[in-house]
Amino acid sequence: MRLHFPLLFWAAIVLASAAPAGAQNFGGAFAGMRSSDEPVQIEADRLEVTDQQGVADFFGNVSVLQGSTLLKTKHLKVFYVRGAGATPGPSGNVRRIEASGGVAVRSQDQKATAETATVDMQGQTAVLSGNVIISQGENVVTGCVLNVNLATNAAVLVPCQKAGAGRVKMRFTPKSGEGQ
Repeated sequence: MRLHFPLLFWAAIVLASAAPAGAQNFGGAFAGMRSSDEPVQIEADRLEVTDQQGVADFFGNVSVLQGSTLLKTKHLKVFYVRGAGATPGPSGNVRRIEASGGVAVRSQDQKATAETATVDMQGQTAVLSGNVIISQGENVVTGCVLNVNLATNAAVLVPCQKAGAGRVKMRFTPKSGEGQ
């Protein structure tokens, strides 16, 4: 079985927007995973592979390290193409990745958290869902669902609808991005 992990995923998950200097950078937490040349180290309590279905499940205390980026979750499910259907490229033969049970990604002072994350490598989309929090230093953006088009880096953050909250929130400190 060949799982091409050269940054298949989290390079993707929130390449949300190349923000101007000093502004919130939605993809910063994934900066270390943008290079497919960096090795990927995955650790988990258990790995189950169902090769006939093209699925690899990592369970319990899952950590994925690539470059300066660390992703932690309780469950990581990787869907891949087997045999002749596999195609070379940045995502290798990985079609989709799903992380659940709480997802946290960090790289230096940049962090992203959510309850779940899904990256569709073929559709070039990523979705963070459930209590999405993206931060860089003192700058914080919150909402419920972050949809990212990985081809264009366009992103939409949808607010939570619980108890009339219905708004996305952003708190930033002017000049906090200077020198970075």
